[in-house]
Amino acid sequence: MQPRNRVVKPKTKKPATLPPPATLEEFFGPNGPLANELEVYEARPEQLEVATAIEQAMIDGKPCLAEAGTGVGKTMAYLIPAVRAAIEGKTTVISTHTINLQNQLIQKDIPLVLRLFGEAASAVRAVLMKGRGNYLCKQNLEHAKADIFLEMDPQFERVKRWAAKRDCTGDLADLPFSFTSWSEVSSTPETCRANECHFYSDCHYYKMRSAAYESKLIVVNHALFFSDLAMRADDPSTGVLPSYDHVVFDEAHHLEDVATKTFGIDFGSRRISNLTDRIKHVKGLDIDRDRLNTLEDLNGAFFQPFYQAGKSEFYFEDILHDENQEVVDRYARDTCNSIATLQNDLVAIARDNEDVRDRVEGIARLCGRTREELSRLMFHTEAESIRWVDVEMSGRTAKSEPRVTLHLTPISVAEPLIKALWNRARSGAVVMVSATLANSGGFSYQRQRLGIPDDAIECLVGSPFDYKSQAMLYVPGHLPAPAYGADYAGMVAKEIERIVRLTEGRAFLLFTSRAMLNMVHSALTERQLPFPLFKQGDLPPGKLIEAFRYSGNGCLLGVQTFWEGVDIQGAALSCVIIDKLPFAVPDSPITKARITAIEQGGLNSFRDYSIPQAQIKLKQGFGRLIRTKEDRGLVCILDSRLISRDYGAEFVKYLPPAARASKWPRVEKFWQEVQAHAPAVSPADAQDETEAGTTVTVDRVKEDNPQAGVYNLAPTILSLPTMSGTGSAVSLDNVTLDGSNCSQS
Repeated sequence: MQPRNRVVKPKTKKPATLPPPATLEEFFGPNGPLANELEVYEARPEQLEVATAIEQAMIDGKPCLAEAGTGVGKTMAYLIPAVRAAIEGKTTVISTHTINLQNQLIQKDIPLVLRLFGEAASAVRAVLMKGRGNYLCKQNLEHAKADIFLEMDPQFERVKRWAAKRDCTGDLADLPFSFTSWSEVSSTPETCRANECHFYSDCHYYKMRSAAYESKLIVVNHALFFSDLAMRADDPSTGVLPSYDHVVFDEAHHLEDVATKTFGIDFGSRRISNLTDRIKHVKGLDIDRDRLNTLEDLNGAFFQPFYQAGKSEFYFEDILHDENQEVVDRYARDTCNSIATLQNDLVAIARDNEDVRDRVEGIARLCGRTREELSRLMFHTEAESIRWVDVEMSGRTAKSEPRVTLHLTPISVAEPLIKALWNRARSGAVVMVSATLANSGGFSYQRQRLGIPDDAIECLVGSPFDYKSQAMLYVPGHLPAPAYGADYAGMVAKEIERIVRLTEGRAFLLFTSRAMLNMVHSALTERQLPFPLFKQGDLPPGKLIEAFRYSGNGCLLGVQTFWEGVDIQGAALSCVIIDKLPFAVPDSPITKARITAIEQGGLNSFRDYSIPQAQIKLKQGFGRLIRTKEDRGLVCILDSRLISRDYGAEFVKYLPPAARASKWPRVEKFWQEVQAHAPAVSPADAQDETEAGTTVTVDRVKEDNPQAGVYNLAPTILSLPTMSGTGSAVSLDNVTLDGSNCSQS
């Protein structure tokens, strides 16, 4: 590795009084304001490269794709260009996928960056903007006071006392307890009367929007950004966000999933019954209850064939044909007509009854939206979309019942995004940033899936961490290819036992399916390991992480939730085990439809879709281990296809360049040498960026639980010889890993 400029400053900091530097090189240099602000600072060429690419995109008004490996400091790399643009009068929207990262930006990162600019940034304001459903609506709260069901709820009394406080923000995140009927008192587009409401001047939601219009840095989540995008696509004069010049998508690898949901429709079997329940709870509303009961009966009859399908996921056409299709269509039309009649009745009541007018007008608009979406779902042909169904059990085991959701989902979001995003953003930058955005050393997958223009700037930099000495990738070559069933699960459990006995627990076990997780968990339980096992689903994710942390030597078994966004530093997490390559489930309706479309377009779906998608996911799982320069440990992928199949080398090549092994003696040797150089862990570098989520350090674990079996691992550079495996179609140990590659095109 190249030597880096490491600067250690005394803890006392002086406010910036000098003008901010003229160049990014000075900002990120060893004597710049960032070095002066942080107690421990290390100038990183990778960070400067990312920042330079992003600022160039803002200057040129181009899209930018940037992958920055763990530890690069990608947040600073886009915030400093964004603030430089703000000083020049430009507004930047920063969109993230998780609430944790939004809070980190507002509470920590943005204030830090603004301090770097001193007086020059004194007028730059930042705001966290949330969807209206996060805010208490004072009008709906007044209406709810007349709801006899809510009046009997003791938690509702607590809500009223909370809302009456002078410092109440109305933000659900600030509500200090859980309230299951929040939807009855939150702001909704259907019930909002905007400036016609007598609470408008003191409205929590519009106060937030007003602050956003006065801000140059607006932090949102992806769901809100794409909802605004969809609204503007239908009517450019509408929308929630203020006008902006640039947008930066952090955690950008989630964009396709969020856009897919935004541009589609989800219609649940409880939606209409929830609507009628809301109507029944309006005190003083004189409406024909038989009409409401009829609507509920029609809804039940409409959904009945989907309940009876006996499948968890399927296309409409799998069960709707001939007579069955006619029956469902008839009930769908009757349901739409019944909703329309109900809507008209509510409008008439609102016109004649001033006491319930505000609330009933809102419910009438909700009826209209419900009817429009059901009609579009059932009767409007959309060639580039699929109609499919998922059925899942809801509620506790003893009282669980099936819930059906009907979906209208675009097969590709490329065309909608070309129209709604790329064609509308040609004067400003659209920046996509993530630690896991690229596939096979480039961005071809993202370009294809999202319709990104050809002139997008690209920047791909690796991590500054020394993976060769900090981590080993182990792929057990003796295991057969992954299979389903108790026999294979038993072999996986046996291999896991060998690994965690070596590391003395302290492991994340990441699975691609809940079924395999459950089988392996049962097998490990029978083996009576001397380490506590924590299984996803036994506790909420946050509580599960805390339990894992306090144990000091536990093994946590998880699926989707724990592949990303969880950040545990130090020896508390010394091993990550992945059961197999995370290919998407091939028989899910969305995956099947996309594979078919790709093949019909003349591409190879496995090469151009399945492998890139799995590569990105695998990097996310791998990234759970090494979070700081002090972290050491093993990443074990229990999928021998990495060795036996031609495509295995493609996966390994673009993982972080750790030491590699397919034979157990090499793993033992690596671990012994790590243990031999294991003094106490130093405090993490103050600038080392971590993914938003739960941050756990070894010192914190010891403080909370002095008896925890935590083993400190050394920040020692190990030099291990590369050993080749034998008898394999592809030798894992001979795969050449590239470092970083940054280019602009």
